[in-house]
Amino acid sequence: MLAGLAASTWSGLEVGGDGRVTMATWNRAAAAVGTRLDAYLTGTSAASQPRDAVHLRHQELVIRTALAGGWRSLPEEPIDREARASRAADVILQRHREYAIVEIWDWFEDVGAAHREFDRRLDALERFAIARMTGETLPRTGGCWVVRATLRNRRLVREHRHLFRARFPGSGHAWLEALTTARGMPAQRAMLWVSVLGDRLYPARLG
Repeated sequence: MLAGLAASTWSGLEVGGDGRVTMATWNRAAAAVGTRLDAYLTGTSAASQPRDAVHLRHQELVIRTALAGGWRSLPEEPIDREARASRAADVILQRHREYAIVEIWDWFEDVGAAHREFDRRLDALERFAIARMTGETLPRTGGCWVVRATLRNRRLVREHRHLFRARFPGSGHAWLEALTTARGMPAQRAMLWVSVLGDRLYPARLG
């Protein structure tokens, strides 16, 4: 059994109704699926990291990686002020007349909603870029996803690879080159993995 846990114990973790499960058991279960357990006590000042520590680490990696390609980064930038329920962009990158939106996914609650929201964000990014253009040359816009390479996420993408391939037909290699060199931004959206430790970006092979 995964993580050396009995089937009944694992079932209790999935349901979440057994208050007798120890933190050590939760930690073993997290390690078994390629992630780690981060626990916080709300209302106290003792938590050593913010609740979004993993997400912040991935944003930091994207920004640091894009520095090599001469990109200016705008993390948590509101790009669609008319959409009240829309969250800010994870990272907007700007270089000359190029604008890219990088959306980071640690885990998926609703994959379809995430795809639809990305379409809206790309449209909003185009309006955002046009509002800031100088001269008569229209800016180029595009975007990619950065997905945490947990077992759960890799299994999800593998099981629905045709769907993800249809949504992200571009080359992850080309996007990494665009982030780290002077190569122009690819025309098609693509998907990248970020390692579970948050220290490496690499292309997702969706073929």
